[in-house]
Order: sequence, then C-alpha cells, then structure tokens
Amino acid sequence: MLKAYVKYMLYILDHKINVLVECWMEGLFIQGITHDLSKFSPKEFFPYARKVYSGKRLSEEEEIRWRYAWLNHQHKNKHHWEYWVVDPNKKLALPMPRKHLLEMVCDWRSFSRKWGRKVKFSTLDLSDRIILHPDTRKELEMIMRNNKKPDSKEIFPKKTT
Repeated sequence: MLKAYVKYMLYILDHKINVLVECWMEGLFIQGITHDLSKFSPKEFFPYARKVYSGKRLSEEEEIRWRYAWLNHQHKNKHHWEYWVVDPNKKLALPMPRKHLLEMVCDWRSFSRKWGRKVKFSTLDLSDRIILHPDTRKELEMIMRNNKKPDSKEIFPKKTT
C-alpha cells in the first residue's frame, strides 16, 4: 500500500504545480499555492490513494470512505462548483466569486497541461452537468469565450507573454 501512497503524493504534487502555473498566469497567486491542500489531509489522502493507486477493488467500507473523501473535497474547496450548490434538486446555487471561478478554470486547464491536450469548447457541456448560479454561468461562458482562440475550437490556450 505504501507504493499507492507514494504514487498519489506524486500525482498531487504534479497537479498542484500545473494548477500553480495556470493560476499565476491569471494573477491568482494565493489560490495557486493553496489549491487542493485538503488532499493532503488523512480524511482525503488515504481513501483517494487506495481508490486510484492500490490496483485493487475497494471493499464496500473503503468505497464509502472514498465517497466521503470526495464529498469533503468538494465542500472544503471553493473552486469546486459543488461548494456553492444549496439545493441540487432545484438546481439552485449561490454566486461563485470570480477568483474561485477562475481557479476552477485553471484547474480544468491544468489537465490540458498534464495530458498535452487542449480543453475543447464542445467537451464542456454545462447544461446538465454542473449547477451554477445564472450570473456565475454567464461569467464562466464569458471567460470561456475570451480564452478561446479566434477561428478555433480550442479553449484555454496557453498564454504567451
């Protein structure tokens, strides 16, 4: 199991570096540093490592621990849209402050950085998958439009300065 913990630690550090780069390009210095710190807590770290890197099927009890870890992560990190949902049945959410919305976008971009692929506009179907306050949704769509290369389906291109 130690191998799973080491692999997960390396994954977290790699992810944090990729998000840090994206956040710093947006001027989000504090968010870049503090992004996903809850993943280091025992409550999240051990269930995630077992789920993703153990190579074994989780027991029912371990699966429940992982689900609690995921729920904890969503509700401790303001860059997750789930943090702002007040009633999922009615699809009601509070407005998401811009800095957290941008951090969420940086988190998405970080996966492009990691896997070498651009996030495409067509893959971000916001209609049924995520619950956002109407103002937050408009702002997210504006951010996505502004980060899109002209005459391209790519979104969130790497910035050049």
